Amino acid sequence: MKKIIDYLKLAVLIFGVLIGVQIPGFVSQYGQNLDARVAESSQGLSQFQDDADQYFNGSLEQLLKHYARNQDPVIVAGGKSIKTLVARNQMLTQAQSNFHQSRYSPYLQVFVSPISEIRQDVWNHYEYKVILNAEAISIGAIFGLMVLALSELVLFILSLLLKSLLGKPYKANRKMR
Repeated sequence: MKKIIDYLKLAVLIFGVLIGVQIPGFVSQYGQNLDARVAESSQGLSQFQDDADQYFNGSLEQLLKHYARNQDPVIVAGGKSIKTLVARNQMLTQAQSNFHQSRYSPYLQVFVSPISEIRQDVWNHYEYKVILNAEAISIGAIFGLMVLALSELVLFILSLLLKSLLGKPYKANRKMR
């Protein structure tokens, strides 16, 4: 029975390592998706930025105020659409800046404060692959050990609960008697 348990522990460790080595690839794909969305957003604003450059010394704020002051409801609605594009571009650009800030910031952004639509899109289209670089191996080993330790803890707690429910004293208590 001990051999089976040892093999199960080994399987849990391997499973954890395989999940862990996926993390850098997922984070990288999130970053690529974010970069692509920033580029697309910036290109979508470029024509409006050209108008702002030509008529308002480069100020998109002034261009938006001009649209808002217009009496034509179609022009006002167009200004609101441009304002939405500007806000999205600013949000994406800030997220991109935060993502590339340090070595650990991509992981913080993806797992703590992601742009949920990007993370979901990456998750939906993610293809599992094993990248064997130092980062992936390190994260895989750490994640595998964490999963193994967590499973050991859960099994230990379950065994304590089972022993207490069956009325058998805990081994440490036997030594005290």
